Amino acid sequence: MPIIKSTGYTPTERLLAELCERSFLRLWSYPNPLKDDGKELCDLLAVFEDHLFIFFDRKSRHLESFDQNQTTRWERWKRATIDDQARTAHGAERYLQSGRRIFLDRELTTEFPINIDRKNMIVHKIIVAHGAAEACQSFSAENVYGSLAVSYGKIDNLSWPFFVEIDRAKPFHVLDSHNLRIVMGELDTIFDLSCYFDAKIDAIRRYDSITYCGEEDLLAHYFLNFDQAKNGHFIGTEDQDVNGLVIGEGEWKSFVETPVYKRKHEADRVSYLWDEILQKTTQNALDGTLLGNCSLLRGQPIQRATG
Repeated sequence: MPIIKSTGYTPTERLLAELCERSFLRLWSYPNPLKDDGKELCDLLAVFEDHLFIFFDRKSRHLESFDQNQTTRWERWKRATIDDQARTAHGAERYLQSGRRIFLDRELTTEFPINIDRKNMIVHKIIVAHGAAEACQSFSAENVYGSLAVSYGKIDNLSWPFFVEIDRAKPFHVLDSHNLRIVMGELDTIFDLSCYFDAKIDAIRRYDSITYCGEEDLLAHYFLNFDQAKNGHFIGTEDQDVNGLVIGEGEWKSFVETPVYKRKHEADRVSYLWDEILQKTTQNALDGTLLGNCSLLRGQPIQRATG
């Protein structure tokens, strides 16, 4: 039987769905899943093995006429696109932990096709906030791309324009219109994205505070730090005496000019053909036309299937 799924209801949701299908492949990425009461669980849910990625996509126009004296507009924008979505994200995580059912259609007849290991799942909560880039750049000439600054630490309940404070005890990730494409484009496999978020959560737990000027700057820091012994990138420093981390503005802009970045992209080209084969195979699975004796939704090897 074919699996019919949403493609997103708004332009930004459709963009998110397109980007996620590249990273997670079509079979494991589902826009607009529903709870058993008919309400939306999140704007997109992606599942692979024990990793769950729940996305919340919001756009607000509160900052369209922003000036430096109108911090109230910033507070309204932040409340609509980040604060309210953070509460919804924490609630969605609790719903997933409860074991209640998830559906793909408003009639609640088509259940979410992937089995979720509720006991061992690792939930990544991602908020994509649109509508601040132009106001952010006009507020500070030093802001390269109009990205939001983020800090994980103890909440001081201060409201600084374009600076988002997140309680490190209840972390979630904030992306914006600019760095959404960078993060999903550079970390274009489930493995790469989960490794990045795992490294980020590990650093949030390890340090008293982490502050950076844009998610792309933190990503550059991640790519430039490699542990040979563990064969993986990390966030932070090997100095055990350090208890805080600050990533400056422009790290990503500088990184993309380095030989390291250029070599990375050359190495990535090898995987493009394999990605295309995987996408065709997973589309066959969604269409119900996949031949062979495996079940991709149960994680059986894709090599056993043909379409």
